[in-house]
Amino acid sequence: MSENKNHKSSKFSYKDTLNLLKTDFSMRANSVKREPEIQKFWSENKIDMNLGLTNKGKNFTLHDGPPYANGPLHMGHALNKVLKDFINKYKILKGYRVHFVPGWDCHGLPIELKVLQKLKNEERRNLDILGLRQKATEYAKKQIYSQMEGFKRWAIWGDWENPYLTLKKNYESAQIEVFGKMFLKGYIFRGLKPVHWSPSSRTALAEAELEYPDEHFSKSVYVSFRITSFPKHIELKLEKNNFNKHVSKNIGNYFILIWTTTPWTLPANEAAAVNPKVIYVVASDDDENIFIFAKDLLEIVQEKLNKEFQLII
Repeated sequence: MSENKNHKSSKFSYKDTLNLLKTDFSMRANSVKREPEIQKFWSENKIDMNLGLTNKGKNFTLHDGPPYANGPLHMGHALNKVLKDFINKYKILKGYRVHFVPGWDCHGLPIELKVLQKLKNEERRNLDILGLRQKATEYAKKQIYSQMEGFKRWAIWGDWENPYLTLKKNYESAQIEVFGKMFLKGYIFRGLKPVHWSPSSRTALAEAELEYPDEHFSKSVYVSFRITSFPKHIELKLEKNNFNKHVSKNIGNYFILIWTTTPWTLPANEAAAVNPKVIYVVASDDDENIFIFAKDLLEIVQEKLNKEFQLII
């Protein structure tokens, strides 16, 4: 096989035979450099706001639950904000008038805990309530700026120059105004309610904030509520089953059976709920008491209460 001596010195290139477009558009993504340039162009030309506000369609408002201003962004923030941004941009493309106002929750335990975690024991002991609030405000403002820059970097479109912040005086005054209207209408009252308390955080906890160990077992209780009267349509159904005499003479022996894992709420109980999709039965025990409960729970109730029930309906 003979060697082509001119191969190495040849300047021939196949790409010269192709009719390629001449453009300044880079063949490389180079996203680290290009994405900030694109977002700067959007910001300077107000594209992220103008595209939505210049539409002639109906108004579309996305009510966004605000994130806490209590730390760096994480995957939860990304999933939340990016999915909502999909919705806003889709509505913009469909011609809706969109004006997304981002916001932050600047109050509450999550921010206070972050502040306390950064203090030494001596600083904690000497910190009064007003001092804690001041430090929490300063910390929240730093996190708002950091999170806002992160959201912009994720290409989230919104009115970043005018966010709503729960620490702004006009926001707080509006909340007080609404509270005052609710009070004047009688919606605000003082009552008794059991709440969960965290000794370490020194604050009340919502039900969703509770975390139980794996071995935790919730105690439950079956309770029978005495029925004092029947709705008309129930009376008619009982009459069809030849039971009207029991309704009139032995109404005190009728009960509706409930089951709960929160027995401490029973003193404040005002009603028993029924499910229209569940089939209920009317059954009597050996003491001629009449119970109403879900049909699928017949065997379980008999076992738990150690009673034999006779189905009536």
